Amino acid sequence: MDIELSVSHARDHFSERVNRAAYGQEITYITRGRNHERAAAIVPAALVAHYEELVEAEEARVAAERLADIEAGVTQPVSSEEADRYLDI
Repeated sequence: MDIELSVSHARDHFSERVNRAAYGQEITYITRGRNHERAAAIVPAALVAHYEELVEAEEARVAAERLADIEAGVTQPVSSEEADRYLDI
């Protein structure tokens, strides 16, 4: 079940929502604006740690794939200076 609270309501109940995330594994979405759009979330720390592990694994997979392409001659590496010029940085 998703819980959604406005910024002001979340502020008034912040400690409770943190405890529910830490001990009850609940996610609380913080909304703002007239349309009550989700702006942030209070989530269990373990969930964020797992997400970060997934991101790191995906980045490692992509890096290995790109390196394999370079080693196979499928793509050619470029220097950071060349990339900066291309991207107009």
